[in-house]
Amino acid sequence: MLCPSCGYDNIEGADRCEECLTSLFNLDEAQVGRRGLARSVMEDDLNQIEQEFLSVPPAAPVADVVRKMKDARLGCALVLDDGKLVGIFTERDLLNKLTGKNAHTDTTPVKELMSANPETLRETDSVATALNKMSMGRYRHIPVQKADGTYSVTSIKHVLKYLAKSEW
Repeated sequence: MLCPSCGYDNIEGADRCEECLTSLFNLDEAQVGRRGLARSVMEDDLNQIEQEFLSVPPAAPVADVVRKMKDARLGCALVLDDGKLVGIFTERDLLNKLTGKNAHTDTTPVKELMSANPETLRETDSVATALNKMSMGRYRHIPVQKADGTYSVTSIKHVLKYLAKSEW
């Protein structure tokens, strides 16, 4: 059975897609073909959603990264080493790792506080796949790898804006 979200060919009778964990329960051709919001979420790829981008090198002092995030009004920064994604530094990392009794200093390199090897999506993945990954992983931000190898970030805020603008 093909997943309507990511196109993965699952074993017939599977309840969830093995690739993106989309529910396949009670799925039939009539449901796949229906119009409206559900269809656009399943079919539209991440190119349809607003994305943002802020990158920093692994050795950047966390105080500089936080200032750049604040100035750009962004909730995260991608940590890139020679164009390769090595981590993501989010507001959650800031709250959990830069405060409290085990707090690091402002000069601590961001590589020591980032979430290493983050899960990523491709720009051709569906909006439904992004929602599923964010929900299952409890992420508010997720890196998106573009066809040319560069990155951007989509967030739950961007998905909600997309849903609000969808005509259904």
